[in-house]
Amino acid sequence: MNGAAELFTRHVFLDLETTGLDPRVDEVIELGALFIENGRITDRYAQFFAASRPLPLTIRRLTGIEDAQLAGQPRLAHKAAELRERLAGWTVVAHNASFEKGFLPDILGPLRAPVLDSCELMHYLHPELSSHSLESLLRWAGKGPRERHRAMTDCEATHAVLIHALEGCVRDGRAEDLADLLETLDPRAALRLAQIEAGEAGDELEGSSDVDAAPLVSLLTGLWTLCRSRPAPLKLSGSGFLPGRPERQRANGSKPPDEPPGEDTPVQPVRPEEVTALLGPDGALQHAQEGFAVRPAQLEMAQAVARTLSEGGQLAVEAGTGTGKSLAYLTPAALFTVRNGRKVGVAPHTKTLQDQLIEKDLPRLHRATGGAFSYALLKGQTNYLCRRRALDITRVEPGMGHAARAPRAYLRALLRRGPDGDLDRLSHWFRDRFPVLLALAPAVRSEAATTLGERCPHYHRCYYHSAVAQAREADVLVINQSLAFAWPARYPKLDHLVLDEAHEVEDVATTALSSELSDMAFIRLAERLHGRDGRRGLFAELRRALFASRRGEARTLMSEIESALTAVGTAVRRLGESVMHLCEPAAASASEADDESAYAPELRITPEVRASAPWMPVREGLLEVRECLQELHKRLTVGVAEVLPDLGVKMPPLERELAGGVAEVQELATLTSELSDDPAEGRCYAATAVPRKQRWTLIAQPVNVAAYVSRDFAQHKRALVLASATLSTGTERMPYVLGRLGLDGRNEGIPAPRMMRAPTPFDLRTQALVVLVTDAPRAHEPAFIEWAAMRMSGMAKVMGGRVLGLFASTRRMERVADELRLKLEPQGIEVMRQSRGHGRSLAARQEKDTGTVLLGTKSFWQGVDIPGRGVGCVFIDKLPLEPASRPLVASREETLARGRNTHLGFLSYRLPRALLQLRQGVGRLIRSHGDRGVVIIADPGHPSYRQALLDALAGYRVVMLPWSEARVRLFSAMDAMGLIRGP
Repeated sequence: MNGAAELFTRHVFLDLETTGLDPRVDEVIELGALFIENGRITDRYAQFFAASRPLPLTIRRLTGIEDAQLAGQPRLAHKAAELRERLAGWTVVAHNASFEKGFLPDILGPLRAPVLDSCELMHYLHPELSSHSLESLLRWAGKGPRERHRAMTDCEATHAVLIHALEGCVRDGRAEDLADLLETLDPRAALRLAQIEAGEAGDELEGSSDVDAAPLVSLLTGLWTLCRSRPAPLKLSGSGFLPGRPERQRANGSKPPDEPPGEDTPVQPVRPEEVTALLGPDGALQHAQEGFAVRPAQLEMAQAVARTLSEGGQLAVEAGTGTGKSLAYLTPAALFTVRNGRKVGVAPHTKTLQDQLIEKDLPRLHRATGGAFSYALLKGQTNYLCRRRALDITRVEPGMGHAARAPRAYLRALLRRGPDGDLDRLSHWFRDRFPVLLALAPAVRSEAATTLGERCPHYHRCYYHSAVAQAREADVLVINQSLAFAWPARYPKLDHLVLDEAHEVEDVATTALSSELSDMAFIRLAERLHGRDGRRGLFAELRRALFASRRGEARTLMSEIESALTAVGTAVRRLGESVMHLCEPAAASASEADDESAYAPELRITPEVRASAPWMPVREGLLEVRECLQELHKRLTVGVAEVLPDLGVKMPPLERELAGGVAEVQELATLTSELSDDPAEGRCYAATAVPRKQRWTLIAQPVNVAAYVSRDFAQHKRALVLASATLSTGTERMPYVLGRLGLDGRNEGIPAPRMMRAPTPFDLRTQALVVLVTDAPRAHEPAFIEWAAMRMSGMAKVMGGRVLGLFASTRRMERVADELRLKLEPQGIEVMRQSRGHGRSLAARQEKDTGTVLLGTKSFWQGVDIPGRGVGCVFIDKLPLEPASRPLVASREETLARGRNTHLGFLSYRLPRALLQLRQGVGRLIRSHGDRGVVIIADPGHPSYRQALLDALAGYRVVMLPWSEARVRLFSAMDAMGLIRGP
């Protein structure tokens, strides 16, 4: 064998185009087959097939196939015998092969054709890639994007990508990687590889691998043989931790001081001219010519941030859409930290913005400054893969099938190739294809209780400790708000912080201070102790250690530990039944309105509820669970210490795993105490149950986080910047968000932050028209679905798509989407919805393809950025008010009403929160100077708070009209804006 191409000895690359994704109702309309023999293409086969109904618009646009091309073509069933004959004796290669197998059971099934999934293979060879879609792999391989999804071109693309990947493995001499893969995937691989190395035939071993793995193992064995002929390139590794990415380091190679300067060390201020030299006219960013435009409001904001970092204190910035607030705080942060050796943290709320900062804005600023500063990304410890735990958990055992071996092989490949061990980047495709990965993930994560620290043999290659080391050496550190509010003492000191998307801080702080007891918490505990899906749990290792001690009481102790866990399980089941019984009234009284039905029935646990008869079994259940947990805790601590007193010395990994399990047991026991008998003042307690799924939750949440945020958090920062497009609900002098955080100057000893409003550079009155429709059906009424679909379809037909629909209810969005499809797809306009695809991918399609309508719910109100021609109309179904029945909402409004009119609570909590979200939603329309469009809000608000709604829309041209007049005004505005599609 001379090259990687010859690994395909008798392989046929197969691809299908279908009318949809469901083999039960959809049909194959095209099949392509590329036959490869000993590395050479020997034949091609492409065939259209007739469909029983017209092609969906989505498929026509994706493939370019029209109904006329299928007219007169045979049905797939009529060609089945011919296809079986053609494919007999060949190994089928397909990208995401379960799709082909699902649609071709009558062809591939009788042949028992070996099937190699190229998507699975690429996950093993290159687990570090962010996406393994064929489109992404083509870009990675430098083969360019495809014009259309067509069967034969996809076969050729898959072949080209695999050749590129296999040749890369040979070139890099990755024999060691492949040997580890093979030994994980194939129970007999070690013997086979040893035979091959000894010059013996090693491929005839009986039972070497199961049917699913056989073609994969065969190909990898051949690739391993090729790689053996190439020595692996020599890699020099330092003695320190894993290094950060070179492109994120200071260009001159210098690093910040190991420890930040003391509080007595004077701060060197950032001068205004330095900020202007980067962001101002004729500045470095403008010279970089990366689409940067000088914005006066951005420069003003940057100067204010520079003053705050230099002088200390707090700054709140409400930055209008288009201000460019990210660079406005990153630029002074970079200048300040390099000059003073004091780290600046940046904490957005959403992953979308976090990715934007680390992948776009910081690299751009880094280039413009000539690499003057360094930056890094840091997450919480449990987000990182633990190398020691993963190597242990991924060991395979006899009897494991491919479904259990595959996720272990993937994790081991990730250990070898993954740059940062970020568990957030575990492949969604692999998790769906091999669900065991979901069970393995919690067992391989790094935890404070289980880490061995410097005693670990993998310490300097540890992803978590390396990330912390990189964070210590970084000038600008990107985190998220959740981590900022749970900052461990072992992390680098962070006295200078920017909280972006600050309107989310109250919810983040609420989550940080909440405690939750649920059926899932006990399921996770049981999986940790007992294991799952072939994964050994803590008890298996503990049992082995106890029995190895040969002490007589070891077996008795293990039996007592097992019995204690069984008792916990029994008590938890009884508790769950009691909680579900307690929640029955809440389920019976739940509103049928769409917005309410999105939530599981919740019961607020008030003093009255605690005095009621249904609460008593819950209380008794909590006490029983606590007693059982305490007994288990005693056996795992005192009992084990008596039998294995030197466990930490002789078996440090097991001692740490035991510590992790004990910590989890103790945490659950403590929580049962608070929930049963020790309710704390200022906490809201609630119960939730979903009986049909046997799911339940008891939760404790803070009613007010103002003291925590203002005193315990903000006061400990030398400099704190809060930034958002929506700190205020409209025109109030002191922004609503600051009041909720205790930063409005009303708390003694805590001055209000300096406040700055950076106006949008856009002319919103000219670029946009907002229409409040006064006579629409109420959103929860059945008539609203048809009404909304008619209006949205009318707008889409006039503009050729370009509509973004934002809904307060997922169920309502789905119903409107179904009606829209019927109305628009015959017109060639595709309807996309958040529930049927990845948000960022859908937004990207809407941006580049004007013939679409996109519908979404909460995350789309603020997490989607679609500049350009993608959106000409934003349709909003209603003011996104939270249900009044939610316990935390009721508790907060009750506190704000101070025993007076409950409407005061509504005006002080739910209404302003909804207005913040409305402002975010309306802001989706105008994202650049060239954008033009209209906003339709089908809810003008109640007269009692309508002025507040109008204030929230300040800056826009707003009209309030019945639909008969609104449609005329909309058409006129759209015509003037050039939004009407030509004939």
